[in-house]
Amino acid sequence: MIFEITHKINTTVNDNLKEIQTSFNVEFLVLEKKSNFNIYEVSKTKVINKPSHENTYLTFLESLDQLTYPIKIQTTSEGKFVKLIEYKEWLEKWEENTALLMEEYDDNKNAQDILDRFNLNVYDEKTFVQNKFKEPFWNLIFFNPEVDDEQQSNSTTINWNIKTIGNLECVGKTKFTTSDSGKSLLCFESQEVLDEKCIQNIDFITNNKANPNECKANVKVISTLDASNRKIKNKSAVFEIKTDTLFHYKEETFLNINRETNSK
Repeated sequence: MIFEITHKINTTVNDNLKEIQTSFNVEFLVLEKKSNFNIYEVSKTKVINKPSHENTYLTFLESLDQLTYPIKIQTTSEGKFVKLIEYKEWLEKWEENTALLMEEYDDNKNAQDILDRFNLNVYDEKTFVQNKFKEPFWNLIFFNPEVDDEQQSNSTTINWNIKTIGNLECVGKTKFTTSDSGKSLLCFESQEVLDEKCIQNIDFITNNKANPNECKANVKVISTLDASNRKIKNKSAVFEIKTDTLFHYKEETFLNINRETNSK
């Protein structure tokens, strides 16, 4: 099973617009399938950036991220992430691969400093997993909520990490609906007030101290279901923060699921 992913970020800071788009595939190869759990090897293709990176720092960071794959994971039979598999073996491979990468950079001191900081999030398994889930496509792959009771209060939760701003827990409701074109959709929506720390970070980015005390983030996740077997065909997520003309952040993730592979 291959997830074809496009990730877009549009950020406006003090009327200056910056747009970034990345595209890549993530493959889930089935290693073991049981009645109550599955084990997969997860691989990621090289990222295609628009515009392309000219920054050596970003290029090196991207190379490090690429070397975190492949990884083995366990999920429930419903597709919920459980844990990493063979983490110690993965660490050994990581050390071998990063040593080879450093040879390419001739043991450059700046590259070594970046690797040392990156390793702070690698040598602890729990931290490593948490950082993976800061990536929107990981959130989207494993976010498979059940339909909520309309009579009950909001109960579905997704954590969303916004780079340079912080992490936000978004609580909302998931409902089943039909689009105008007749497609079956699962829709999750949430509107959350940003905490003080996130607002302070936005104020720092915009060099502005006059943002309103209450600033909201809007989140919408849509899963399109196949009419014949009710399996998910694709997913999309939109995360947006807008304060005023000084700051507007919009992050979009599109995920198409290709099940017609040898890893099915």
